[in-house]
Amino acid sequence: MKNTNIFVSSTCYDLSQIRTDIHDFIHNNGHTPILSELNNFPFNPFKKAVDSCIDVVMNDADIFVLIIGNRYGAQIETGKSITNIEFLTAKQKGIPIYIFIDKKIINILPVWRKNKDSDYTDIVDSTKIFEFVTEIRDDLNLWSFEFEKAQDIISTLKNQLSYLFKESLILSTKYKSKLDDLFVDNLSNEALRIYLEKQDLYESEFFIQTLVDEIKKKETLKNDYIYKIILESKHILSENEDVLKWIGQRYKIFRDLIDSLNKIMHKAYPDFYAEPGIPSDLKGLYYVSVTYARIFESIINWTIETLSASVNQECQALVEKLSNLSQNMIVNMWEFPFAHKETFDKLKIRIQNGETTIKHTSTLNINLDSIALTEYNNEFQKFSDLLLKRE
Repeated sequence: MKNTNIFVSSTCYDLSQIRTDIHDFIHNNGHTPILSELNNFPFNPFKKAVDSCIDVVMNDADIFVLIIGNRYGAQIETGKSITNIEFLTAKQKGIPIYIFIDKKIINILPVWRKNKDSDYTDIVDSTKIFEFVTEIRDDLNLWSFEFEKAQDIISTLKNQLSYLFKESLILSTKYKSKLDDLFVDNLSNEALRIYLEKQDLYESEFFIQTLVDEIKKKETLKNDYIYKIILESKHILSENEDVLKWIGQRYKIFRDLIDSLNKIMHKAYPDFYAEPGIPSDLKGLYYVSVTYARIFESIINWTIETLSASVNQECQALVEKLSNLSQNMIVNMWEFPFAHKETFDKLKIRIQNGETTIKHTSTLNINLDSIALTEYNNEFQKFSDLLLKRE
């Protein structure tokens, strides 16, 4: 059985005894402590220290314990310490994080806020500690615990790990009894949470979250489009008459993609999303999100494939105008899930604050860009006229 890996992050020298005590507590309770000073820490000799630490947090850590004393530690090129980078990595990964801050730092924090230019060298090695703590407590609004000695941390961890274990049991029970097999390997942690907890407006929130999750998977492809990364030309057209026929085929494919998008958003989505008081089909809503992202991928592939066509010089402008038809569509499809989520999150806050008469609408523009279409039609006419003159 694989033990739970608990990564302990802090500066080493000033907190060496505390790190030793925390290591022993983790080990004695049947978990695997991960500390950078141990000889079994998977350090990569071909990477910088900070990169090795990032890799370990991303690949091995199940739980992250952050301990902040009076030393900020060595800084990398960005000005952040390795401890800071480890914390940000854990946060991005989404694992449980327990934060412990030296009580002396907490006590002096209000003084630093009022007098940031004063000399604090007798307390900390860098005022970046205060900035780090402020980021954690104020900007990110994360819970933290004060400590004076290692036993304070151990006592708190005992309770918190027990709570985490109980919460995991409850979640596991819900997971096994309620989760459809379709979702087991596909939903993000956040979408799973929404699916299992089923709080107010969960059906809308579930759809929006899966929509965001699925479109994020296409970010690399979107960057290919932005930077016009063309790896090969699938269409080599040496005759102008062939180009004209190919243009017609490409245009039809694009219109079919728009039609598919209209069907998934205006026919499938209303079928799966029920009126208030009636359970929605969550599998169906997930299908809509996945299909939406698939269509987005197909439109980008259509654009790149069209732009990559090898044609004569006099045909290139027409091919470019054709590929431009998708420009607004790609931008709108990418931005829609994130804007939809932002609007919904604000709506939830308003509801939590007691508002009751709130209407939520969010519309995706699916029509062709009129300017791009006009430019394409003009170029198509010019090209057609050119062919007629040669006959």
